[in-house]
Amino acid sequence: MRLKITIFFICLNFLYANGGLLKVDWSKIDTNQQKTRVLPKVLKNGIKNVTLPVYMPRYYIYERNISIVSDANFYAITVELDRATLMISGDRTYQEKVISKSTKLKTKIESITDKFIKAEGIISVDFHRNGVNYSLSLECDAPDIDPRCTDDRFLKKIYNGLVLIGGKR
Repeated sequence: MRLKITIFFICLNFLYANGGLLKVDWSKIDTNQQKTRVLPKVLKNGIKNVTLPVYMPRYYIYERNISIVSDANFYAITVELDRATLMISGDRTYQEKVISKSTKLKTKIESITDKFIKAEGIISVDFHRNGVNYSLSLECDAPDIDPRCTDDRFLKKIYNGLVLIGGKR
């Protein structure tokens, strides 16, 4: 899983070099909810420099098996569950242009937003909030028999339970 995260961030850095930063719309964000929550040290330190709204599944804020990779413009929080790995990431970077001969590429990219996708043992959803792109995914050790990965209800519950835990303007 760590290799996937490293590759993810290498790709982000490449995209950032050929793109820019999305503007965060802070006007619709209730920052009071993040101020009332006492965060574990790993989360507090891991997100202190992130310049976008940081969302976390409320059910896992106080888990012990959390790791964070972050920079000012992106973050990835990984939670090791019993026989599964949950990851949420947020990203302000964007690629200036997508070079492709396919006229259907843009339509395909836009059509997957907020849809739960199952592929290669991972169930995931990509979504857009406050001008920022996010991804939530679950990788199960036994994806063909683990109900968390055979049915999207588990990830939908987590998605619906996302709460703002930080981010600075």
